[in-house]
Amino acid sequence: MPEMPEVETLARKLRRSIVGKHVAEVRLSGLSLRKPIADTFASTLKGRTITGILRRGKYLIAEMDPKAYWVIHLGMSGRVLYHKTKSKDTKHTHAIVRFADSTELEYRDPRRFGLLTAYEVLQPGLIPEIGKLGLDPLDPGFNARWLSPLLNKSHQEIKSFLLDQGKIAGLGNIYVCESLFHARIHPARRCRTLERRETALLIQAIRRVLKLAIRNNGTTFSDFMDSNGDPGDHQRFLKVFQREGAPCYRCHAPIERIRQGNRSSYYCSCCQA
Repeated sequence: MPEMPEVETLARKLRRSIVGKHVAEVRLSGLSLRKPIADTFASTLKGRTITGILRRGKYLIAEMDPKAYWVIHLGMSGRVLYHKTKSKDTKHTHAIVRFADSTELEYRDPRRFGLLTAYEVLQPGLIPEIGKLGLDPLDPGFNARWLSPLLNKSHQEIKSFLLDQGKIAGLGNIYVCESLFHARIHPARRCRTLERRETALLIQAIRRVLKLAIRNNGTTFSDFMDSNGDPGDHQRFLKVFQREGAPCYRCHAPIERIRQGNRSSYYCSCCQA
């Protein structure tokens, strides 16, 4: 599933390509995604101009004038592709937004777990999907003073806590595994056992991991492509994720894998004891 660095990569590309464009036409496949695309979706977008591209957690948001917000979540396999000329629909194309200059933005999603919706509200916080999100890990307020009290009150395993989008918005399985490795914290540690020093190291690790992934245009194993159709490059820099049995880059012990919930966790049993 695309995580925050992949969505941030898309946001940065789209700011350069579609801000200022006027929506002339919207074509839909008629098929449902995570939930049905509302009958008002096309009419809400048509005639409006894109004034900005935002990212909140794993959500991509196009700000429009007159005031409205077009919200996209990529789900498991969604792609947002920018075309300079008229595109040819594929069997997995669920929306084509054509601009007045004849360029197009395509939403393609083979597994159909994504989301396309639009809201006529005054600010992003009033969007239901956005209002329930927790703090963004790149927000200045994401620090030990904010996080430590939450960890001290939680009996959860640290990995489950970090994946909760209502607490921290944008982290997913890949970057949580990587961040815990850099912070030398076992994924099954109980939150309340972390000392303030460890919390500070974890915050530093999360920020460093995310910023490097963004610099490398995200991680691509199979589905993620940016708006130009190019894959990310960060998979070459992962330290533990999907490296079960391979030697740890730090201590050479084998990387191990456990199941937590319905996800695999990768970690070094030596460095993350």
